[in-house]
Amino acid sequence: MANNKRNKFNHKKRFSPDMSYVPPYDAAILALGIEYLKLGEEVAAKLTGAGITTVMDVVRREERDFYRIYSFDRKNLGELKSALNNRRLRLKPPAERDTAEIAHDAGAERGRDNRDRRDNRDRRDNRDNRDNRDNRDNRDNRDNRDNRDNRENRENRERRDNRDNHRDNRDRRERVDSRASKAKKNPAIWNPDGISEKRTKEEREARRPRRPRTEHPVDKYIKINKNNKWGFATRDGKEIIKPEYDDVFMFKDELCCVEKEDAFGFIDRDGDVVIPLQYECAASFSEGYACVFKGGVCGYIDKEGNTVVPFQYDAGTAVANGECRVKKAGKWGELHISEPDNVRWIN
Repeated sequence: MANNKRNKFNHKKRFSPDMSYVPPYDAAILALGIEYLKLGEEVAAKLTGAGITTVMDVVRREERDFYRIYSFDRKNLGELKSALNNRRLRLKPPAERDTAEIAHDAGAERGRDNRDRRDNRDRRDNRDNRDNRDNRDNRDNRDNRDNRDNRENRENRERRDNRDNHRDNRDRRERVDSRASKAKKNPAIWNPDGISEKRTKEEREARRPRRPRTEHPVDKYIKINKNNKWGFATRDGKEIIKPEYDDVFMFKDELCCVEKEDAFGFIDRDGDVVIPLQYECAASFSEGYACVFKGGVCGYIDKEGNTVVPFQYDAGTAVANGECRVKKAGKWGELHISEPDNVRWIN
């Protein structure tokens, strides 16, 4: 049982991102849960099962990191990148490949070159070994073509020239028609002194529909890192919470999920531990509840650390509108926090 438990949560170490990379986005957006990305149920479940619960957890990873998640495929990655693009976010740029990978690719390329050279040599030998009878026939045919009547050659050249002239004229007419069609679709705006291209562009830009600007809340604290340890400071640089944790999330419901020595718990804005660091994994609070792992399974606690949903599920999502999704025995279901024993199983 102990070995199974250890293997189940080794994924946290395998998926730990580079702590030195700081995504170039607003701290408040990075602190939001992955539900902000509006992902499909399948992708959200796979990310949550791998301990990826916030936007920060997503954008600090490279593309190849997501393929290490069990059953996470190219289609899932495409959906994730599309959702990030809709929010004007991007994954971490890929790091430079190491020497071993480059050497492996170079070896494969040399192998392909050698194989191509062998194939070309075989084809050349086949051509050189053609039957002598075919070669004689080809020579005879070539001689016959060279001995055609001069009148026929002259007529052929004239027909070819006429055909080329006809094709050139047709292409010229099509280009003129195309320019006229474009001018009709994008009519220029006339001024008394003639066509003003600058004004044309300005008018078209003014008619273009604009996406309404979304204002996101900005937390008064920002993360700081010293000696690979994390803490918090105010936006003017004043240290508030000493950097002593291996990882910290952003404050949600005035509490922050922190990790230290492979244990998770919660602190308040003064840096005091409100809920002891006793969980194997945890997510930020949402609507007063947080999903935490203990003993290889997950449940939900309130802000006082009381268990409100028993520890019996394989995975769980953040609470939204009083509801969350939980997974057990390969099935996902909908659970209302006020009725933890009544789960509506989906599949």
